[in-house]
Amino acid sequence: MTAPEYNLNTLVEQVQQGAKYRSISPQLIRSLLIVELEKRKTPKEALKAARSKLHQVAAAYQEKPIPYALMREEMARLPADLADPDVLAFLTRVMPAHASTRERVSILPRFFAECLAPLGTINSILDVACGLNPLAIPWMPLQPGFTYTACDIYTDMIGFLNTFFTRFNIHGEAVLRDVTRELPPVSADLTLVLKTIPCLEQMDRDAGQRLMDTIATPNILVSFPAHSLGGRSKGMVRNYERHFSELVAGKPWHITRFEFPDELAFLVQK
Repeated sequence: MTAPEYNLNTLVEQVQQGAKYRSISPQLIRSLLIVELEKRKTPKEALKAARSKLHQVAAAYQEKPIPYALMREEMARLPADLADPDVLAFLTRVMPAHASTRERVSILPRFFAECLAPLGTINSILDVACGLNPLAIPWMPLQPGFTYTACDIYTDMIGFLNTFFTRFNIHGEAVLRDVTRELPPVSADLTLVLKTIPCLEQMDRDAGQRLMDTIATPNILVSFPAHSLGGRSKGMVRNYERHFSELVAGKPWHITRFEFPDELAFLVQK
C-alpha cells in the first residue's frame, strides 16, 4: 500500500476516537498502523488490526476508565507520608484499577520483599511498562533518597504518576515511552519488567529478547502472569518458564526463581 492511498494522521485520529484508546501514545498508534498497513489490503483492515493489538496489549488491562481526577483529589487530602496508614489504604484501594497491579495487591507484603532480598541496597529503579506499579513503592525495600523512573504508553497515567511522585516527595519521573523501540536513557540499580514481555511480544515477537538484551542495569526483576485475565492457567507457568529460559539462554547471569499464586518471577543478576 503506497502513501497516497491513506492519510496516516487521519487513521491515528480514528483510533483515538475510541474511548479505550484516547490516552494511548499517538506515536505508538502510528507505529502500529505503519506495520499493519504493510500487511493489510486496505486502511480499514489495518485500522481494525491496530485496534485489536491495542486492546490485547493495553486496553484489556483497564476494564473501565481509571478515575484519575478523583484519585488526585483524594490523594491531595492525605498526609504526605508514604508510611501513613491512610496513605497505604488509599494505594491498595486504587491499584486494582489496573489488572496487573490488582493481581499483585494481595501479595504486596511478600512479593517485593522476597524477590528483591538478594540485592541488598537499592537506590534507583527503572520501571518498564509500569502501569500503576509505582504506587507499590511503600512495599519496596528502597534506600532513603531513592530515584524512580517509570514509563508507559498512557498519557493520563503518566500525568497521574507524576502527581503521585510530587505529592509524596519522591525523586521520580514518569515518561511516555514505547519500550519496543527505546528505553528511557537512565542509569539504575534495578529494572522492573513485570508481566510486560507477553504484551510486548503481541506487538513484536522479538520484543522480549530485544528488551532483555538492551537493559543495561545490573539487576532485572522479570515476571509473567500465572493465569489469563479470565482466570485460566492453561499451563502458563510452565510455558512462560520455558520461554524465559530461551530469552536468557547462554547469558552468564545468576537467576533466582520465585513463584506466587498469580505471578512467576525471576531475579536476574548480571
